[in-house]
Amino acid sequence: MKKNPSASVKRVTRDVETTAVGDILDHAPRATLAFVEAEEVEVLPVRAGMSEGVHIFAVPTAGAPDLRDREVVLVRDDGPYWFQLRGITVRGIAKRGVAPIGESGQHLIRYSIEPRRVLAWDYGRLRGSGGGPDR
Repeated sequence: MKKNPSASVKRVTRDVETTAVGDILDHAPRATLAFVEAEEVEVLPVRAGMSEGVHIFAVPTAGAPDLRDREVVLVRDDGPYWFQLRGITVRGIAKRGVAPIGESGQHLIRYSIEPRRVLAWDYGRLRGSGGGPDR
């Protein structure tokens, strides 16, 4: 009888429920947005948060491209300190919004995201993910 090689492979995951990184949803130390512009990936620092369960972000009005109805990826994490490694990624379609973010919102273009995929991670909670002997 042949052995199934995948049965002996241990699998781990860093993925967690979004509630496990809930503090980052509202007050992320760092937020960036990726999108495609002229066939190249562009990355901008943004302000991000949640409003009534909706992911929102804002970009400065100066020099910002119109992101309305474009695919974007919003990444919020706990900052540049690699020993923490917690965050959330939202991939979806940007929709022009009016929800304010912070006191200086008058200089920002605001968007919400119609999410297609949301992924939260926490490397401090690595654990078995099934499929192997540690199921």
